[in-house]
Amino acid sequence: MELVSLDFNNAGTREALLGTSPVRSSADFGWQSIYFERREGDHFENIAHVMKGHYLMVKLNPLSKAERELDGKVQLEIQRRGAVAYVPDGCTHRIRYLNSYGSLLLMNLSREIIDQVADELGIASFDGVPDFANTEDRFVLEAAESLDRELLMGNPHGALFAQTYAKVIAAHIVTRNRRLPSKPGKMPVLSCSKLQLLDQYIESMLSCPISLSELATQAGLSEYYFCRVFKSATGMSPYNYVLRKRIELACHCLKKDDMSIQNIAFKTGFGDPVQFAKHFKQINGLTPSAYRAKHGNVGRFFP
Repeated sequence: MELVSLDFNNAGTREALLGTSPVRSSADFGWQSIYFERREGDHFENIAHVMKGHYLMVKLNPLSKAERELDGKVQLEIQRRGAVAYVPDGCTHRIRYLNSYGSLLLMNLSREIIDQVADELGIASFDGVPDFANTEDRFVLEAAESLDRELLMGNPHGALFAQTYAKVIAAHIVTRNRRLPSKPGKMPVLSCSKLQLLDQYIESMLSCPISLSELATQAGLSEYYFCRVFKSATGMSPYNYVLRKRIELACHCLKKDDMSIQNIAFKTGFGDPVQFAKHFKQINGLTPSAYRAKHGNVGRFFP
C-alpha cells in the first residue's frame, strides 16, 4: 500500500494528517521559502506517511514522551525544551505521543532551497540523515522562536524576514547532517564600489518592501553567499542593515518636523506605526514622539 505524502504547503494533506488547526501559521502570510506553524495540544498520533520537503519539529514545553518512527526505525523520545526532530525529504515518518505534547514549533523547507544551499556550500549531493528529538539544538530553537514571534506580531517585516531565516536554517540542516569536502574556489567579497551601489539602491527603496533576493541580485550573488559576504563587509545581516537605514531616514524626517509620525512610518517602509515606534525605540532608546521633542525643529523655516 502506497503511503500518503505530507505536504505542508497543501492544506488538504496537512489537515488530514495533523487534524486540528495550528495556533498560528505562515500560510496566513503567504511565505514561500519556509512553512512554519505553532501547535498546542494534548495526545496526538498520525499514520505512517512520506515527508515532502525537509521537516523540523522543535519542542517547547512541557517534557513529553513520544514514539517516533523514522525510515523504519522506531525510538522512544524524551522530549525536553529545545529538542529537535529532523525528517528529510522522502523519509517515512510516524509519531505517537504517550502524554500531552504541549507546545511545538513545526517548520518545513522545500527540497529546492536545501539543494540550493548545499550546492552553494560546495556539497555536490545532500541526503539528509533522520534525527530523533532526544537532544537539544539551541540554534534551531532560537530561530524557530524568532519566526513564531514574527507571526505573533503579524509579520511586520514581510518576505525578507522569512527568506533570511529559511536560508540560515537550510544551511544549518546541511552542515549538521552531512559534511563533504568543499568545492575549490574562494568566497566572493563585496567590493567598496559594489557596496556603495547597494547602499544607494537600499536608500532609494526604503519606502517599499525590500526582499533578500532583490539585494542579492543587485550584488550579483546567490542569496546564501550574499548573506555571508554582506555581514562580513558590514557587520550586520541584510535585515538589520535595512532596518537601521529605515530608522536613520525616520530620524531625519523627525528632525525636520514637517511630517506626521504616521506618514513617517509609511515613508520609511514600516507601514504599521506601532511597529515603527517599537523598532525606533529599540534602536534609539526613545519613542518617535520623544525623539522629535528632543531633536525637532532642525531645518524648520521660521519667517
